[in-house]
Amino acid sequence: MNATGTTSPRGLQISTPTDTTIVLTRTFDAPRRLVWEAMFTPDKMRRWMLPPPGWTVTSCECDARVGGKLSVAWKSDEADQVMTLRGEFTAVAPHEHAVHTETMALGSGQMIGSLVERHEFADKGEATAMSITQTYNSKEDRDGALASGMDQGMEACYQMLEALLRERA
Repeated sequence: MNATGTTSPRGLQISTPTDTTIVLTRTFDAPRRLVWEAMFTPDKMRRWMLPPPGWTVTSCECDARVGGKLSVAWKSDEADQVMTLRGEFTAVAPHEHAVHTETMALGSGQMIGSLVERHEFADKGEATAMSITQTYNSKEDRDGALASGMDQGMEACYQMLEALLRERA
């Protein structure tokens, strides 16, 4: 998938409607309630939120309510290095939408990126359409995210999420 908005082989679609936003859309073959729960329940998140190759998830916390925290940490299998994702929910309507801040960092604070992420969920027959809008601080930050291979990593995670949803977790 690239910034032109073409579809990846597994269904993730990416568009760039402004210089600072990325919109990711995907449909899951499960009811909206189950998709929501898998997206925001820590024990389920651990099962689909794959770390980068060579890394292990060491902690996962998610309190999807206004003021609630989001915190995921990974540790490198080969080096004593830690990567973290931290954020706070600023708007939540269960099973419909959630907005949170997100900051990624390496080690003790080397920031990788910061953004605001809005998740929206809609019924599509018996399936659920999910849209994620990521808003970055600058075009350079947005372009860096696009160049990182995020589409491949996210689609790999979403394939794991599909498997979890098939179990009706």
